[in-house]
Amino acid sequence: MTNTQTPPGGPWYKQPWLWLVLSVPIASVILSSIMVTVAVVGKDSLVSDNYYKDGMAINQTLEQDRLAMSLKIVPTITINDESIFVSIQAENMPTQAFLTLKLLHPTVSDKDIIIRLLPTADGFLGDLPSEISPSQLSGRRYMDLYGFDESWRIREEVYLPLKQHILKPS
Repeated sequence: MTNTQTPPGGPWYKQPWLWLVLSVPIASVILSSIMVTVAVVGKDSLVSDNYYKDGMAINQTLEQDRLAMSLKIVPTITINDESIFVSIQAENMPTQAFLTLKLLHPTVSDKDIIIRLLPTADGFLGDLPSEISPSQLSGRRYMDLYGFDESWRIREEVYLPLKQHILKPS
């Protein structure tokens, strides 16, 4: 007959020091597998594949900003729960068929909102999409206002929510 003796503290899996020592490698394996999954599945919307095209676009956006300054366009943007109204003061701005307002999130492109503003008697009016929640209209954003042909642009960093804001050409 074989007689096996158990250690005085009980079997090996009931030893607290063993689990204390093993917890560090187990935790690092779990965390590293989570990090690898996030790195493989998640996409980075900040990285561009075409650096040359982006570099050439910088010159175009600078020209858009300069044209907005030369036209002395000063838009006042009013944001309600369901709509956005833009009134424009300008010395010699050409007639616009519509304006485009882009509310761009600094890091997550899925949170960008693009609104087409149609002319009214007093300015330009656009409806907020119904699927936008109030949480999507909060926090830091870049507010870009473009002419219908995108010949001029006014861009400013804002913190939403806001009721009324005057964009200043930079």
